[in-house]
Amino acid sequence: MRRDRGRCRIYRSRAVRRRRFLFAVCVIAALAGVVLATGQSGGRDRVTYERRATVAYADRWALQVNPQYWSSPDSDCANFVSQCLAAGGLRFLEDPGREWHANGAELPTVAWVNCGAQLRSLSARSGEHSSYIAHASRTLPRAWAAGDIVYLGNEVDGRAEWQHVIICVGREGGEWVYDSHTTAHRRQPVDVWYPEHFALIRYCHVADAVSYSGGQ
Repeated sequence: MRRDRGRCRIYRSRAVRRRRFLFAVCVIAALAGVVLATGQSGGRDRVTYERRATVAYADRWALQVNPQYWSSPDSDCANFVSQCLAAGGLRFLEDPGREWHANGAELPTVAWVNCGAQLRSLSARSGEHSSYIAHASRTLPRAWAAGDIVYLGNEVDGRAEWQHVIICVGREGGEWVYDSHTTAHRRQPVDVWYPEHFALIRYCHVADAVSYSGGQ
């Protein structure tokens, strides 16, 4: 009888451990399902940069102006690139001193329309979001892709001054091609701008996904 009681206790303890294990597996699976369904992890939204949408917008508006946005006849390159990035799903930024957003047909923020301010704003990270620019280099990186952007400039008073920005829209004939505004260009190689007109170049690879705090 004692031996039978001992066996019963062993079987009961095994059954309890088995139920606890199955319960833990179910909880983990449920949490994973929530993360996959909402795109959230640790209270943050993870937004994928939709490169195809960016390219579609760039090609659509490369040779004309979208009337829903403010535009400038003589300084529109950063404004155009900002619109393209937003079309790809990148959210407006409200970082103090580095705001990046449009105001419809009204004058947008400085980082939306100025190359240097735009580069600083998109390269920054904060508690509200991760960096929009994942990597910047003077030479074409291996990870280069449609939807990435290139800043061009010259040295002024011993300092780099970023004066133009273009956006990559794919490859043609084995060569990367770009769209731009101010002087409108559609699907042109980088040598249209560099080094003929600009001495400085920064290839900026846009992050494939950006994390935002839950309040964004």
